[in-house]
Amino acid sequence: MPLHADLRETDTILTAAARTLDFTRPVALILSGMLGHITGYDEARAIVGRLLAALPAGSHLLVCGGTSTNESLNEAQQQHNDRGAVQYQLRTPEEIAGFFDGLELVEPGVVSCPLWRPETTPFSDPRGVDAYGGIGRKP
Repeated sequence: MPLHADLRETDTILTAAARTLDFTRPVALILSGMLGHITGYDEARAIVGRLLAALPAGSHLLVCGGTSTNESLNEAQQQHNDRGAVQYQLRTPEEIAGFFDGLELVEPGVVSCPLWRPETTPFSDPRGVDAYGGIGRKP
């Protein structure tokens, strides 16, 4: 059953997830492309913290998000945001890494997404993808 909720509504999300998932066992929390819609970095980190707090040890967090490493993309994203569209906040690679504070990073850590497992990337030139991500394990 799909869940329709704002990411800020962590209690609603966790309550709905508990109807399906067994929170006594490790689970995966996948936030791919979602945290950029929370434009405040501190707010985004707090959301991740609240979600992780409800998960048992051994659970994993996957975060992937657009990064501010390309000036052309930065300009295009700003134009998109200025038009009143759904806002998206590009982040630095260091900010993406900050979502994993307190977790054990899975190798190779926080890197450009196509470089996470480069042997399986569908991109001929992974440098053209302006997104960073990683996976962390809750101790």
